[in-house]
Amino acid sequence: MLGPILRIFRRIARLFTLTEGERSILLAAISASVFGAVLAFNFVMTLGGQMAMLNMLSAYELWVTMSGAIGALAGLYLSRNWMGHAGWHGLVRACAGIISTSMTGAVVAGTLALPFYSTMFGPFTLVMTLIGAPILAILWISTLACAHFLLATWRSERAAAMDAVMPAVQA
Repeated sequence: MLGPILRIFRRIARLFTLTEGERSILLAAISASVFGAVLAFNFVMTLGGQMAMLNMLSAYELWVTMSGAIGALAGLYLSRNWMGHAGWHGLVRACAGIISTSMTGAVVAGTLALPFYSTMFGPFTLVMTLIGAPILAILWISTLACAHFLLATWRSERAAAMDAVMPAVQA
């Protein structure tokens, strides 16, 4: 059953020859998006109380979960300039990038889930979810820290390519 599906994915993978930096960006985007969906799903389950685990998810609850994935991906994209820099300065920028990714993603996800009302309460809901479930907070910060290191791989690849194209100016 899985054989034909795997062959299809291998054919698709051959069409896209990605460099290590491009693969690292893709992995950072996928991991942030998946974990954004996990955070949104946790929020949906928290709203439903004890009965939420017994009932099927409604279309709206699925949409809220998908909006969490889209919001996390958009937050990482919009905050990408903060991530992936080297040294202590890069670490400070990464901390700011984690906060920026989280808040921007929460605004986008909240806007998609419930326009206007959740645009305002999206970041508040994210903070309360992370306070209420510290293990999710640790995992979310770890995911974005890993995204920082993955983006560092991409930045170093780009820098090496630019050095090869534009030789250093001799003084």
